[in-house]
Amino acid sequence: MMKSALTFVSMLFAAMGLFSSCEKDDDVAIKLNNDTLSLFDSTLKLQQISIGVNNDTMVFVDLTTGATSSSPVKVYDLAFEASPTGQFIYLNTGKYMFAYRTTHTDVLLADSTGLNWQTDGDTWEGDSTALGRNTSGSGVVNNHVIIIDRGKYDHTGGDRYRKLQIAEVDESHYLIRYCLLDNSGYNEYIVTKNDAYSLMYFSFSNNGQMVTVAPPKNLWDMVFTRYIHTYWDQPPLFRYYPVNGTMLNVWNDCSSAMLREDSLPGYKLFNDFTEEDVNNYPYTTVANQMGFDWKYFDFNINKYVVRENQYYIIRNGQNEYYKLQYIDFYNEQGQRGYPTYQYQRIN
Repeated sequence: MMKSALTFVSMLFAAMGLFSSCEKDDDVAIKLNNDTLSLFDSTLKLQQISIGVNNDTMVFVDLTTGATSSSPVKVYDLAFEASPTGQFIYLNTGKYMFAYRTTHTDVLLADSTGLNWQTDGDTWEGDSTALGRNTSGSGVVNNHVIIIDRGKYDHTGGDRYRKLQIAEVDESHYLIRYCLLDNSGYNEYIVTKNDAYSLMYFSFSNNGQMVTVAPPKNLWDMVFTRYIHTYWDQPPLFRYYPVNGTMLNVWNDCSSAMLREDSLPGYKLFNDFTEEDVNNYPYTTVANQMGFDWKYFDFNINKYVVRENQYYIIRNGQNEYYKLQYIDFYNEQGQRGYPTYQYQRIN
């Protein structure tokens, strides 16, 4: 048994020697993971994705493979947690959606009088959603009717609003009831959970339908998307601001740390950060750790500028660590909506 293990390790180092003996500037860099005795690609990669000049595309990124998949921002209204224990429902704030939970328990009797509209927090934490908890600790469903504003920029007239009731939540599904404000178009719909995914996406269009948005949860680590950021120190007219940023797949145990020069003790430059440093900084599972703050708008030059000497360490659901740094928000033609970043696996 020992001889077999030594032979295996020898073969690995021989393979590494083969790679190093013919290495060129654009060759793949191969390293040995000492914990699992496996090879992994440690090449510093450069990737550019397109969210569109109007920021109307969501792009999901798998750091392990570099694969991306995209979907229109406007294609869904609600996103339901897909795990057996999931209970939270998220608004598509990329459409500038709001909601208010009334005191009514009859969909047909609820109305929109005197509503105090709310939207989801951009942390993607369940308790920060406008709908809040849909079940109690004992499993009792909160069946108070919710008024949904689907977004003033994409919907007009009666199509803009829905009344929604969460009737059932269990390990396998949600049962929802909904209709227009005038009670027409009443329908009941079962949203089936699938634990292979982070969220199940639903649209009120065509009287209710499921839509495909994201790949399975183990095939994406972060998503570039549009959402609302709330500035609580601003008056209501300016409080809810649409932004474009990067969110982590917290449903697949992704976490991240941010390193910014002059704001973090022990800061190290991007090029100097190695595997030995991964445990020296605080990580968070808050989805918007990267968010939109990796860039800012410079009014002097009338364009977005990427912050220098700021980067992120991402740990994905496979316990792989990557360092990632944004480089630009524009393509070679000067069009915005083309985030460019460099990243590298480090363990």
